[in-house]
Amino acid sequence: MIVKFPKSFWHISEQIGYARSVINSKNNKINTIKKYDRGEKNKHVDTIGILGELIAIDYLTNNDIQYKATKLLDFEPSKEADIIVNEKRIDVKASKQSKYKTVLVNKEAHHKGKNKIDLYWFVYILDDVTAQFFFFDYDRINQWDSRLMKYTEAYYKKVIQ
Repeated sequence: MIVKFPKSFWHISEQIGYARSVINSKNNKINTIKKYDRGEKNKHVDTIGILGELIAIDYLTNNDIQYKATKLLDFEPSKEADIIVNEKRIDVKASKQSKYKTVLVNKEAHHKGKNKIDLYWFVYILDDVTAQFFFFDYDRINQWDSRLMKYTEAYYKKVIQ
């Protein structure tokens, strides 16, 4: 499914993403385990993640679909689903179109989500105002191939446009 979203979401995502990175950097000084630190890619990862959640919430709102969402910004990382719709616990994952044309799920985080996540909602950002949605049940991800990416091992799947 292809959807349009407001271009202003980029600016909003950059601002919330920046705030999230400031909070995370303070938490990382306290917590010496930095396995979720993406180095110079933190800003991009935070911005795209927020953008994906905004696009999903915008879609649900515009289509009068009742939902419950976690906070986009908090002092501690949330251990809950990003969105709940009809009692389905949904983790929103966002990625920007690239030469790899894949959607990714951090392998360790996926396994920690067992019995906490029912569905993944992938928001694949095509350009400044267009995204494509893909949905996969939690258990389907276990069937995907995985590989060590630059920072972590991840399940991955090629997307078809």
